[in-house]
Amino acid sequence: MGRAITRVAHAKLNLALAVTGKRDDGYHALRSVFARLDLADDVRVAPGRRLEVRNTADVGGEDIAARAVKALAAATGRAPHAFVRIRKRIPLAAGLGGGSSDAAATLRALAELWKVDVDLETIASQVGSDVPFFVHDASLAMVEGRGEIVRALPPAELHVVVVRPTLRLSTAAVFAELRMDERSADAHVTALEAALRAGRATAEFVRIHAENDLLPAAQRLCPAIASWREAAAARGVRLSLTGSGPTLFAVADDRADALRIARILRRAGLRARPYLASV
Repeated sequence: MGRAITRVAHAKLNLALAVTGKRDDGYHALRSVFARLDLADDVRVAPGRRLEVRNTADVGGEDIAARAVKALAAATGRAPHAFVRIRKRIPLAAGLGGGSSDAAATLRALAELWKVDVDLETIASQVGSDVPFFVHDASLAMVEGRGEIVRALPPAELHVVVVRPTLRLSTAAVFAELRMDERSADAHVTALEAALRAGRATAEFVRIHAENDLLPAAQRLCPAIASWREAAAARGVRLSLTGSGPTLFAVADDRADALRIARILRRAGLRARPYLASV
């Protein structure tokens, strides 16, 4: 098959997410602080005689990695021929951006394989809303618009505990359920961005400002989210929503605190695991 390139495709957390309006193209405009997580898929890209994507998870329908190959091929005038193998660890439809990260890893690997010098962020924005962040390769960033505006923030070590439900939640369904009068996270995003840029965002500060405008809509579609948050709160742990959910996360003071929180949540029956964010 010839030379192959392997890339690590990290998950992400939305430390804070605000919906600022609706765009003319029908998509919602967002402002969000993204943090890369040390939970990742492996993506291997090799030359092929046709387009083939093999994923260890059943994504249902066309894999977003295939769309990435087609987009890069269209931008460079090449045939969309490549073999992509994805070893999936990031849960599907969980608000962790796994598919978008796989697509970004595919774009970066294929551009290197084809030896083409193109604006990958512009191509990424055509593939999916979260893809530009992953192509940008920032560990921490302010993301705006539909996701096409990415501004890197200074790295900041953040320890988190991620609660990974077995349920899936459609992003489109959550946005359709969103009520525009429920939005209140914009000031939190602004405060968090400023603190991170200045290097003064403590764990407690991040916890206070980890707000997400999609939480009410996600909870209506998936009432278990409210139950999980209540169970955690009863044990002194504040859980926030990432993306459109249903994945939740808690911000810890340090590694030892993350291990402590994970034990508390697991005793409450939740699937909790500590991770390092902003990797």
